Amino acid sequence: KRSKYYKVKFENVYQLVKMRDVLVKKGFAYVHESAVDAIVMTEFRAKLSKNLGLAAKRWNAFVESDERTRLVPVINSLRTKELGRSDYGSDNANGGPSGTGIVLNKELQRLAEESFPLCAKNLFKAVKHEHHLRHEGRRQLQLYLKGIGLPLEEALVFFKTEFTKKPGCNNEKFEKDYAYGVRHSYGKEGKRVDYTPHSCMKCIAANPSKGEYHGCPFKTFSEEALGAALSQMKIEPSKVTDIVKKAKNKHYQL
Repeated sequence: KRSKYYKVKFENVYQLVKMRDVLVKKGFAYVHESAVDAIVMTEFRAKLSKNLGLAAKRWNAFVESDERTRLVPVINSLRTKELGRSDYGSDNANGGPSGTGIVLNKELQRLAEESFPLCAKNLFKAVKHEHHLRHEGRRQLQLYLKGIGLPLEEALVFFKTEFTKKPGCNNEKFEKDYAYGVRHSYGKEGKRVDYTPHSCMKCIAANPSKGEYHGCPFKTFSEEALGAALSQMKIEPSKVTDIVKKAKNKHYQL
């Protein structure tokens, strides 16, 4: 059976190009029919995001007060509705602070401070400070958050909230350039693989460049930076010294 391929401008399927899921030739990407839904959804989400923003600006001018009274509860119920339960874990899972297997955005800051391993803590701190992560950093953090029970919709909200704080990245750009990657990490795009969080060995094998935050901090941090990070985690000074020494001797997992 012959497969169908669609010829589109490569910039319109930026995420597919980045994931190496398409053939690129002379400025065009050849997309397999199984991935066409990604093109449609990306375009739809970008336009939807743009027009929702316009609708929000025009709300007071065009919606009558009695209609607002009727619509506001509906909108609020949609905004606060728990989504994505089936994306990771199950209703009866024991994970997550609430015991439901689900972690919510509002819990991430506390969990990052109290429970995240140093690699995830470093990525979380970077995205909060820089409002951006390069591809490998995004991938590592997305899979970690998926692993601890953050649903897909919550992850999309988290990354969208942070990335759109950076000048030049509005809702439309996020939907076009980054949303696909989040959904791909959750197995909802491309080959729809149920990816697992990076293992320690995979993190240790990474060699991040300047401006990148993925990988293993026990390998990538200087002695001073590692010592400071461990001290902030309220680890006893004697143990900090011992850990830094082991890291210096390339014993990153001891």
